[in-house]
Amino acid sequence: MALPSKQISFIEDCYELYEQKMFRVALAVLHDETLAEDAVQDAFLQLIKHRVYFAKADSDDCKRYIITVIRNASINIYNKRKNEDKVVSFTENLEAVCESSAIAPDENIEAENDFEPLMNTLPEKYYDVVYCLAVKDYSIRETARRLGITEANVRKRYERAKKMMRQNLGET
Repeated sequence: MALPSKQISFIEDCYELYEQKMFRVALAVLHDETLAEDAVQDAFLQLIKHRVYFAKADSDDCKRYIITVIRNASINIYNKRKNEDKVVSFTENLEAVCESSAIAPDENIEAENDFEPLMNTLPEKYYDVVYCLAVKDYSIRETARRLGITEANVRKRYERAKKMMRQNLGET
């Protein structure tokens, strides 16, 4: 379905009026120019997808709506990045635990076998989370889905499992 010319004109007007303002809002949330540009693009795609139209692009209602859309797009990107960073952090922390127990993280099969006694000290619910995240390399979302628990629960169990494994290694 093609957009009516009124909506096309409206989106063009919004771009001319608000693109830089939207970029500044996104940059304030994301602190990264590339991500801010992505947020602006996502916001305009949402405006197009939802066929947003105001009689005047420079009206206060339109401005408030567009600021809300860009803020939400920026927050969505921020949350997505934060979750990706947790997965990266998880991997780095796991490698640190492996290194401190003299396990080479590059040797995946051997590391899995050497890491198994340490994981076996964990209660089953923590073992399952560590196994999915560390051995099977599932994402937090996939782990939650497979175990039938929430993503927040996966993160908390993993945090507790790391603490238990550090204590079992004699670390604090």
